[in-house]
Amino acid sequence: MFRRRYDLPLGRDGSARLVPWIVALMSYLAALTLAGALALGVLAWRWTEGVSGAVSVLLPPAAEDADAGKARAEKARAALLGVAGVGAVEALEAADVARRLEPWLGSGAAAGDLPLPRLLIVRIKPGQRPDLAAMRAALTETAPSAVVDDHGVWRGEIARLAARVMALAGFAVLLIALTGAVVVVFAVRAGLAVHHETIEVLHLIGAHDDYITRQFRAHTLWLSFLGGLIGLVLLAVTEAFLWQAAANLDPALLPRLDLGAWQWAALGALPGAAAFLGMMAIASAAAKRTVRRALARLV
Repeated sequence: MFRRRYDLPLGRDGSARLVPWIVALMSYLAALTLAGALALGVLAWRWTEGVSGAVSVLLPPAAEDADAGKARAEKARAALLGVAGVGAVEALEAADVARRLEPWLGSGAAAGDLPLPRLLIVRIKPGQRPDLAAMRAALTETAPSAVVDDHGVWRGEIARLAARVMALAGFAVLLIALTGAVVVVFAVRAGLAVHHETIEVLHLIGAHDDYITRQFRAHTLWLSFLGGLIGLVLLAVTEAFLWQAAANLDPALLPRLDLGAWQWAALGALPGAAAFLGMMAIASAAAKRTVRRALARLV
């Protein structure tokens, strides 16, 4: 594709031997950074999407037995079902609440050992906004101390965190791209210095600057192509390892990324393709500009 016969002995140029490995490292780091930013975006969307149509109602623990607490939760549930826009209300059992708190309280904490609150999950009908004031009013008689939360503050913090991390990822990719361009520039300059006499001979026999530039550019593209392939292989191995590790995470701690096969493929392929093509474009532009400027000084 990029490999061809060169009038310059660029294939035996030792100054460019490290270029494929450096490009591979730059491509791998850029693709991994982009993949991490995309995964974080999907995860943040899943987090916020999962609670955007739900409202949590917390009934503080009271000095009552389990049956009385359960009856109080049922009354609150019935009151919430009468609020306009509410589609369903799920009352979590005390054992379920204890299980969700197990990562922080420890596996030895039983539901009856601690005065755990009652938790109600209110599902809002599609296309409607939750009326928190109406919910609080409906709970005034049965549970006046209930806490109604639509997770707005939490969702806003998650969105801001994801946006900042993505901005940092973009800045990191920019630094990686600049580093790759600097490496290519130094490699091409070294090649120009090594083949200085040969370039002068080619000039004497009528070779144009464009012809010499194309030779350096094609050789740099070939080295970058090899490095990009190595980076893609490293990315595939890394993502397979991370996917296997993420599949074993406890969903009580983090939401699972239940994506389809094509979505997982896109999550892995898009950053790799962007990094691969980006490094190729940077290498081509850097080599072309460096050679043209160097040859202009020789005239």
